Amino acid sequence: MIEIRHKNTGVVLRQVDADDLSGQFFEGAKLAGADLSNRDLSKADFQRADLRDADLSGSDLSGASLAGALLRGAALDGANLERCDMTDCFAVGASFHGASLPHVVLRYAKLSEADFSEAKLMSADMSMAELACDFSGANLTKADLRGANLSGAVLDGAILLGANLSDANLTGADLAGARLEGALMAGGRKLGPQIFKKKEQRPWWQFWG
Repeated sequence: MIEIRHKNTGVVLRQVDADDLSGQFFEGAKLAGADLSNRDLSKADFQRADLRDADLSGSDLSGASLAGALLRGAALDGANLERCDMTDCFAVGASFHGASLPHVVLRYAKLSEADFSEAKLMSADMSMAELACDFSGANLTKADLRGANLSGAVLDGAILLGANLSDANLTGADLAGARLEGALMAGGRKLGPQIFKKKEQRPWWQFWG
């Protein structure tokens, strides 16, 4: 028997009669604030589950389904989310720092203010998603960002080699130090080898007089 407890209060939120949690069924489960850190949750079904403020850091969620799940403020730092289905999930303010998300599906996901710094998002499908996030140092090689809203996103030092950015909104996005060789932009235009340079900072005294 496995007990899933609240990360702060220790209250038991759910009991699972199994030796591990891989492949378990949690569709629609109420797990807000749950401590699910460093667990094997591979291929588990969390569709439409309430995981607000849950701790999933360091867990293996490869092949799991989090479609339509509530993940606002959840911690997934260092988690393995390879080929995880997160379609239409609500993860505003969630943290994915250093997480591994190759081939993850985040279509139509709401991810504003999420932290994807240093995350691995190679070949991720983030089309039509709300992505006003921190992607500092993230690897988005060949990511599908078609129609995504990246307005105000931080892509400082991000790698977007061969990424598809057609119809994406990049208004106000910080692309300082980003690599976009081969990225597909609006109108089918491909970018050549280039790195966006950081804006030169003028000494404060030059703004006076």
